[in-house]
Amino acid sequence: MVLAILQGVAEAAPLNPIARWTWVFPVVESFHVCGFALLVGTILILDFRLLGICLRKQPVPKLAKELSRWIWAGLVIQLITGPYLFSGDPGEYAQVAAFRAKMLFFALALIYHFTVIRKAAAPIESSEPLGWRKPAAVISLGLWLSVLVGGLWIGNL
Repeated sequence: MVLAILQGVAEAAPLNPIARWTWVFPVVESFHVCGFALLVGTILILDFRLLGICLRKQPVPKLAKELSRWIWAGLVIQLITGPYLFSGDPGEYAQVAAFRAKMLFFALALIYHFTVIRKAAAPIESSEPLGWRKPAAVISLGLWLSVLVGGLWIGNL
């Protein structure tokens, strides 16, 4: 039932420019990749700061605040271009394990970022232990790497 509905989206080619003109998909995909680079690149900077790898003199809460608008911009680009790319052949994407894995890890990475990493980057009381921040950043890096691998895997199928 769901696959039949998804197939109907792709068959509405006159209404969907991505299925109508061959140049639209690469252009939208280019924006999608740039949005991903912006989203994940800024999150990586924050994760690396939590790990103490870079920007050690920059307070974590201040850096998180400065990166926040770029993270949101990258996320908005992803949330616009991703569903649009999906609309080109939703029935096919829904059946590809790599796509499903990417979407699962994308959801997990976003939830993790906006809960655990947000807490790790928040101003802290001087008595609060900080030891959990580094493992949290490592997990974040692993989730975003999984999203990246899933996206690359889709392109090779």
